[in-house]
Amino acid sequence: MKKIGIVALAFLFLSACSVEEVPRNRLVEKALSLVGSPYKYGGTSPREGFDCSGLVYYVYRSQGLKVPRTAREQFRRGRRVGISRIKPGDLLFFRFHRGLHVGIFVGRGYMVHASPERGVVKERLVKYWKKHFLKGVSYL
Repeated sequence: MKKIGIVALAFLFLSACSVEEVPRNRLVEKALSLVGSPYKYGGTSPREGFDCSGLVYYVYRSQGLKVPRTAREQFRRGRRVGISRIKPGDLLFFRFHRGLHVGIFVGRGYMVHASPERGVVKERLVKYWKKHFLKGVSYL
């Protein structure tokens, strides 16, 4: 009886771990599928284009997850994640003279974000981005 309890507990633990990974993987896949979409201030769809927070809003909603629409609210309402604990699907916030910018971390040192100059792009988190990094946020 004790062995069955341990096996059941282990199964539940492993199931819980994989359940967390599923939304993260789907968020990353969806974000990557939108690379090449145009930029549009206030945009929230592939057809019209995206701004940075509109991209996050669209990607999360496509997976049944609710996040606020604006970067400011996404920044304020999410759970802070230390730089060493950021996982794929988490949000990265940057401070620029124009205000906040947000991207979706997709792993291995890359993020997907909506660039006013280039549209939705996958970009390496190089020194430039690290210099402007403000905080990581998770909604998962």
